[in-house]
Amino acid sequence: MVAVYRTMQEIVYDTIREAILSGRYPPGQRLVADDLAREMNVSRMPIREALHRLEVIGLITMSPHRGAVVSELSEDEIVEIYHMRAVLDGLATRLATSKLTNADHDRLNSLLDAMTDAAQKNDLEKLLQINREFHMVIWKAANAPRLQEMLENLYDTSQRFRNLSLLLPGRLDQIGQEHRVIAEALARGDADAAERFANEHHESTAQRLLAAIEKNHDQESIK
Repeated sequence: MVAVYRTMQEIVYDTIREAILSGRYPPGQRLVADDLAREMNVSRMPIREALHRLEVIGLITMSPHRGAVVSELSEDEIVEIYHMRAVLDGLATRLATSKLTNADHDRLNSLLDAMTDAAQKNDLEKLLQINREFHMVIWKAANAPRLQEMLENLYDTSQRFRNLSLLLPGRLDQIGQEHRVIAEALARGDADAAERFANEHHESTAQRLLAAIEKNHDQESIK
């Protein structure tokens, strides 16, 4: 197995990024460079570089008065992100249709089985991990590096909010079915259907997510 060397900048970036995506640094929280440097036992330089990269992909915003703050997305921004993901993921899926290998198809089917198992166990963290792996197989097969980078950034930006949609009744099973029809279209070599199903998957997620946000607002207003 080949060892993968990671620079200190990469380690710091990945650590802060994962803390944001997992919710440990929630939307609206200030990220103070000195505090982060002490917490990670590093200098301010890799912290500043990591914060700049996180701002570029939209996970944090920089304010003259507050410094770095974990981004808070409005409902309109969330919908915009999923519309973009629908179009771009549809394109990646179309491009990948003729390029997927037998090993890729086997991997997609294996991930579908794992997704079903995670849904039955109500393991949301595992389900999200499998979901990303499923899409990564397709993105890589598309062989469009800039498109893949854009999709990964959009995925990260929306990941913090995806848990909400998973909590809606029946959503776990529905996600499995949405991925299955994508895989079946890819296996048939039907680029039109694969693109359409990928597009519909993200539009459905957006609708469910907005419903979950609205439900949360209603519950908070009752308290």
